[in-house]
Amino acid sequence: MEKERELGRKQIIKKVAVIFLATMLVLTFFSNTIMNYSLPEVDTESVTSGVVSNKVRGQGAVETNSDYEVTVSGSRVIKEVKVEVGDTVKKGDVLFTFEEAENEDLNTAEDELAQKELTYTKDLLDKLPPDYTDNNVEIQNAKEALSKAEEQQKEAKKTKKALKTAKKEKAQLEKDVATQEDEVTTLQEQFDAYGEVGDYNAAVEAVTTLEEDLGKARLELSDLKEDLKDEQELGGDTKLIERQIRDKEAEISKKETELKNSKEKVSTLEKILPSYQQTKDKLEKAKKRLEDLNEELTKKTDKVTELEQKPTLEDAKEAVETCKEALEKAIRTLDTTKKLNEVAEQKSDLEMKAAREEIEELRDKVEKLKSSSDIKEVKATDAGVVCQLDYKEGDKVNADTVLAKIQMSESGYLVKIKVTKAQSKLIKVGDEATVENVWDEDLVAEVKSIKADPENPNQSSIVTFEVKGNVDVGQNLSLSVGDKSNRYDAVVPNSAIKEDSNGKFVLIVTVKGTPLGNRYKIKRADVEVLASDDTSSGVSGGVYEYDNVVTNSSKPLEEGMQVRLVD
Repeated sequence: MEKERELGRKQIIKKVAVIFLATMLVLTFFSNTIMNYSLPEVDTESVTSGVVSNKVRGQGAVETNSDYEVTVSGSRVIKEVKVEVGDTVKKGDVLFTFEEAENEDLNTAEDELAQKELTYTKDLLDKLPPDYTDNNVEIQNAKEALSKAEEQQKEAKKTKKALKTAKKEKAQLEKDVATQEDEVTTLQEQFDAYGEVGDYNAAVEAVTTLEEDLGKARLELSDLKEDLKDEQELGGDTKLIERQIRDKEAEISKKETELKNSKEKVSTLEKILPSYQQTKDKLEKAKKRLEDLNEELTKKTDKVTELEQKPTLEDAKEAVETCKEALEKAIRTLDTTKKLNEVAEQKSDLEMKAAREEIEELRDKVEKLKSSSDIKEVKATDAGVVCQLDYKEGDKVNADTVLAKIQMSESGYLVKIKVTKAQSKLIKVGDEATVENVWDEDLVAEVKSIKADPENPNQSSIVTFEVKGNVDVGQNLSLSVGDKSNRYDAVVPNSAIKEDSNGKFVLIVTVKGTPLGNRYKIKRADVEVLASDDTSSGVSGGVYEYDNVVTNSSKPLEEGMQVRLVD
């Protein structure tokens, strides 16, 4: 009985646990479902690699190439303003008219000027300026002497350096000469040793001579033998001829021995001839080199002697100091002389200066009064558009006051847009641009200049377009330029690109698997737009192919926010 109750209690506990777990699973499922439906809903597209047309786009206001200021000389009262800001004027159009001017001020100013000039002339004639000619000549002479001494000092520095170099070079040449002399001596000894063996050419000539002499002797011997034969046939005395034959045979034998010895000598000399000739050539070159070195050493010795005879650097420095002292003394003398005259002249100089200033002021006043006395109106000097008016009817204006500014239409029109550094590299000066918001075939634009943005030179550039056609100053033009297509590793829809104070970026959807399903979160990736067309942009930065970027969302998004994808 007790066991049955225990078994029943366990069954109840098991059922309660199963019901609890089932309830928790249901609540967890519905809570996630409810949370998912409360999350921002986003549309995404995958990042791809592809081709984007490199068009650079921007907007800017039309402005003229230049403008000019409208001024008037003399004080005037504006009677009527003939134009308004934005009016187009032609050259010669009247811009302002003025009330009649009085001439009493001019008469008074002319009288006062004449009196002042007369008084000033009298005072100038009475005043004899101090004469510092002698002092100035002395100072000038001292300056010239100092300048010459300083040049000599510079030259002495060069001389000292040159002398040091020349001595060093001379010492090296002396070593080279000694070395070359040793080489010449060695080669001469070798050559002399060859000379003891004999002269090859003389030996060859001796062989030739002996051969010629031997040939003659043999012919003479043959003649003697013929004479002997003839004498024998005649029965005459043959003793003399026989003796001559014996002498000739002895002579021939001797010459044959000499010829043999000479040929042996030639053969011996032929074996050593290459070494002999090589030694001879080396000796001649060595002697020539020694001669050149001795000549160079002589020149270098003369150079050292010449440099040693020039003034030394110490002497030049002393001369400079002497000249400086002389110049300082001359300047002090002049200063002393001027100070003696300064007190007496100071009052006179101040009075004369004041008089000159008054005269100049009066002259300016008279000229301005003359030039403005008959001015009734101011006209446009060039055609253009009035862009600034600073005065109205009844206002009094002073001389050289800027009354208005006019932009000159004949100088042409400009539009300036700001682009990134990367975009500026896609275009060049002279490229034709398309005006996208004005449909006028006669309206043309081209790139005139590409310069760094003064406000952000490392990140952006200012592109200036020259515009020709029917446009108005201040009109906004949308321009596009460039039509080359390039392939980019990361291409995103234009709708995915956002921008804030930190620059351009895209929002990437990241996914993380959980036991209850995938969770999607937002990640920011800063990018640089390299090129754009009407639908897509090639970008670089923290975005890669196959990333999913947000193109639209039901709520504002921030980095790290959890979102749900559109079904």
